Amino acid sequence: MAFSPGDLAGLLTIIWVLVLRLFRRHIVVLWMVALPGVILHELAHWTIAFITIGRPGFPRFLPKRMGNAWALGRVPIHHPRWYNGALIGLAPLLLIPLAGLALHDGIPDTFHWGAAWKFAVVPFIAAECLLECLPSPADWRLARMSAIPLLLFGIAGFLWWKAH
Repeated sequence: MAFSPGDLAGLLTIIWVLVLRLFRRHIVVLWMVALPGVILHELAHWTIAFITIGRPGFPRFLPKRMGNAWALGRVPIHHPRWYNGALIGLAPLLLIPLAGLALHDGIPDTFHWGAAWKFAVVPFIAAECLLECLPSPADWRLARMSAIPLLLFGIAGFLWWKAH
């Protein structure tokens, strides 16, 4: 049974996810290992906030204790409104297609030593995307702020579309 490069990349991504999960109890090591994913997570918030006029502040990537948990990064949003809160809060979900894109376009079609490094780096980046794609509790609070108005607009738009 022969593995294709895509199969190997998928297997390595799963292994990376499991290895990265081992560091959840050691905050300093976790922060160092998860930093690429944290940066992607916070940049997703920052980018969507910028596009939707949410006036994002400077992203911070140093861990900070928040009650019983740690925040590995944060982006202050100075202008959250009903029309952009859900988009900003759920922005890390965009890391899911980014992981797929990395695996699809970053892995060569055939095995050769010149691209061997891609079989370690690309699955690591995909694993970071998949580990950091879930919105935090603070992200969900921000998203709930605008979920009902957006849902009502979505229903109204759907009904208008069906009527025409």
